[in-house]
Amino acid sequence: MKSILAAVVLSAGVAFAAAGYYFASGDDDAAAILPADTNTFDPNLPVEARIAALEKAVSDERLARQLLQEEVFYLTGELERFAEAEYSQPAEDSVDEAESSEPRLSRSEERRRRNSREGRVERLVAAGFLPSQADWITQREQELQMAALQERFDAERSGEDVDWMANRTMTSDTLRAELGDADYERYLEANDRSTNVSVSSVIDSSPAQTAGLMPGDEIVRYDGERVFSMTDLTRQTMVGEPGQTVVVDVMRSGNLMQIVMPRGPVGITGGRRRF
Repeated sequence: MKSILAAVVLSAGVAFAAAGYYFASGDDDAAAILPADTNTFDPNLPVEARIAALEKAVSDERLARQLLQEEVFYLTGELERFAEAEYSQPAEDSVDEAESSEPRLSRSEERRRRNSREGRVERLVAAGFLPSQADWITQREQELQMAALQERFDAERSGEDVDWMANRTMTSDTLRAELGDADYERYLEANDRSTNVSVSSVIDSSPAQTAGLMPGDEIVRYDGERVFSMTDLTRQTMVGEPGQTVVVDVMRSGNLMQIVMPRGPVGITGGRRRF
């Protein structure tokens, strides 16, 4: 964990340093346009020169912001994958080597095996998918991930704003649509990912508290729509008219129950389900 945090700090530092480089690496003409002792543009310069300086400042700011957003996007994904791998990995002393007939793999070797294409196919087959389905899903994952990368690249090259949330969830959203909710849930379970929204805490005086939600509850559906993650839940709260009454399906201690609340912010913090 310490090594991951160190990598995050280092990567963030690189991102901010790179952003600083973009702001500080202007050409001599632009440097001459901007006064040395103020952050404002020189009002005595010709309009064309002031416009050029403003355009360059906007361009530099956009490049720096895109660089920082890309780094945040990358680090978020890396931390999520690390957390899932750590949670799904058995403890070092959970297997008795004396009782095992095969050599025990190290954590890093086991993680590489699990994340290899063969390992992903094995997990999907164990979850009930046919080998042909499992192979198609793993191939489709790669295609969608590459499509997301290409979309970001094209947007940045053209100077367009990137919808980072939509791009980040592109693979999961498309797979869910193509597999259907039932098979998508099996897909998530095979990859040790959450299939409900676990309630870690409830904010005082929130709609969640008023409706009776409690820490440990798991939100399964919101207004009849299956929710697998906090992202799904947030999206559903924004559908329809704010304040309208919606039914929320909740799993509590193994029992399914329903509560009602107004559409809008729920007022919870969520976390991965713990078995």
